[in-house]
Amino acid sequence: MNKKFLKFVSVFPFVLVLLFACAFRWGNIGEKGALLYFSSQPIQKTNIQNVGRFFPAQTRVYYLLLNPKGFRDEYIRVQIVKKEEKTYHWGYKIHWSKDYHIDSSQKDFMSYFVINEPGYYFMQIFSFDDFDRVIARNDFWIK
Repeated sequence: MNKKFLKFVSVFPFVLVLLFACAFRWGNIGEKGALLYFSSQPIQKTNIQNVGRFFPAQTRVYYLLLNPKGFRDEYIRVQIVKKEEKTYHWGYKIHWSKDYHIDSSQKDFMSYFVINEPGYYFMQIFSFDDFDRVIARNDFWIK
């Protein structure tokens, strides 16, 4: 009984430190401060307050990625994922994905997409140097 207690006391701090290290690493996923906006019109400084999350099908949806820390790579991957009820991937499927060459000296990126199918979607943007780390993520609905 005493040996088991000593073994537990000697192993417990190691396990605790390992858990905190993993939580710190995975807790910092994403670029802190990066924001992703959606709008039915091209986004500019004058209309950035007119962003939304509900858009009609078959229309342009503009998005703006603001990254105050800047980009670490010259390429980003933009991915749109749709919530599906009939799929093998926990209800989600990749609807669209595209890689972009960006100016890494800039702190923003803007483009648009068109979706024809109504539903709930989310967009996530990755840097090419780490596809496990999301720069920004936001969701929207197509009516």
